[in-house]
Amino acid sequence: MAGFTNGTWTPGDADCRITTPTNSDQRQVAVSFNALLDSLSGLLAAAGGADVAMTTGALGIGTTVTLATGAQTISINAVGVAIAAQTGQAFGALGTIPEATWGIIGVERVAAGTTTFTSGTDNYTTGYATEALAIAALPAQTANKVLVGYVTILAGAGGWVAGTDALAGGTGGTPAEETYYYNVTGAVDTANFANVLQIANGDGVVLTSTAG
Repeated sequence: MAGFTNGTWTPGDADCRITTPTNSDQRQVAVSFNALLDSLSGLLAAAGGADVAMTTGALGIGTTVTLATGAQTISINAVGVAIAAQTGQAFGALGTIPEATWGIIGVERVAAGTTTFTSGTDNYTTGYATEALAIAALPAQTANKVLVGYVTILAGAGGWVAGTDALAGGTGGTPAEETYYYNVTGAVDTANFANVLQIANGDGVVLTSTAG
């Protein structure tokens, strides 16, 4: 069923028997139309006021014990804004992930370019036995902020202290044993219009009202 809820639009579906031959022009029209609707979903979410990443910004290791964030465009309350990359965003005193356990840190940004963090509920108490459990504990996005990605961290000896210990491969304190970076794919990047095909003739000329 089609719906437009909390800024997110989802197309409906028609339950009907497929009668067009594979690779026919009729089938191509149907496939292209479906791809177009799917591509529009993320863009309509932003237009509807959802707080979303419009383009994808890469997360990575920053200087010393910090995080790097990529330049990207986000939309908050239907207003798009380009935010700059950061090479050394400090985590601050979030807490300590216990030794040999996983933690997760969500990365959120606002229109002013400020970066803030959220943490899994058990990050700094028991930690998580597996990365999958940590990812499942990613907090919901904060109102009027955009979740641009998250980082998973496996603490080494003595635990991983946010703001004191480096991410895996970095320098400073006791670096994490493993660190993985997950980026939220932007709505524009999700809109794969390369899969929305125009109908052309046998010579590759796109058909219009004047082309046969």
